[in-house]
Amino acid sequence: MNNSSKEVNVLWLSQEECIEGGAKDMDMILEYVEKVNLWLAEDKIVEPELLHLLWEEGNYSGKRIGVHAALLQSEEMRVAAVKGIPSNPLNPVERQTPRSNGMIILYNEDTGYPFAVMDDTIVSALRTGASSALGAKYLARPESEILGLVGCGVIQNAHIEATSKVMKNIKTVRLYDVDKDRAENFASRWSHLGYNFEICSNVKDAVADSDIVYTATNVNVGNEYIPKEWIKKGSFHSGVSMWDHKDEAVLQGFNKYCMDYKLRLNDDKYPLSELTKSGDLDSSDITELGQVIKGNTVCRENEEDSIFFVTLGICATDTANSYRIYQNARERGIGTEVKLWSEPAMY
Repeated sequence: MNNSSKEVNVLWLSQEECIEGGAKDMDMILEYVEKVNLWLAEDKIVEPELLHLLWEEGNYSGKRIGVHAALLQSEEMRVAAVKGIPSNPLNPVERQTPRSNGMIILYNEDTGYPFAVMDDTIVSALRTGASSALGAKYLARPESEILGLVGCGVIQNAHIEATSKVMKNIKTVRLYDVDKDRAENFASRWSHLGYNFEICSNVKDAVADSDIVYTATNVNVGNEYIPKEWIKKGSFHSGVSMWDHKDEAVLQGFNKYCMDYKLRLNDDKYPLSELTKSGDLDSSDITELGQVIKGNTVCRENEEDSIFFVTLGICATDTANSYRIYQNARERGIGTEVKLWSEPAMY
């Protein structure tokens, strides 16, 4: 907004321009995911409950749109955002296009007016991988050697890249996907990391003996398949796709619980929220990752603690990273200015 006029312009950044501005820079993504978790613990972030719009009632892994919002009030950045991210599992199958495409709008703190509209597809995927990896950094055993991945899609690409940067003792990666070719292609893509990749013929082999487990599947509520017997003592699991672990696994296979944002316990359809509302799990037994990072609390107390971690997509992580990309784009002259108005019609 120009101080000498009432004109408001918005910078449009395409996906390609966001990539040029750093959307694929996992080091940056990790940095700001960690900062956001810390800012949460310092009460420098306002983030309301998210809204899910479902095309089919009860089908939480089907077609949906997630609507998120966040307001950052840290010393480094003061900015607000609203993010919309539709998801359609049939897109890759029927159209050979991404399952999800995120879009985020950044808002000026002083005026409340938008100043950028950006693709958030890449950032949304990478910050998900970074969130699980950050959980592993602070909650998994540092000497963890075996990483188990269930599902070998986009999110697991982000998981393995982020984890390779924070967990330095990984030697073996066990992969399972219903499409064996996809698992093999995944192993080939990440072979430069130097890990020993094992393609598993069943889910149990990818989960049961792994030190760190990430699930990223299309499993819907009611189709949980991981039993308590598959939870390795001392392991760390990040249940990204939420409906993979049976209740018995969550309640009896693990003895420690952590989330990146406990306000999500107010939501209706998440494993830990349902278990706390039913009284099977006490919310006070769930730690918040930012509090662990800040040193206010401890989650892992010994090597035998088995930890179930839930990352539920903090919009503030998208906001912080998108704002950094916006700043980079401005410095490099990237993007297209779009006029919101020359003179506000109802000024």
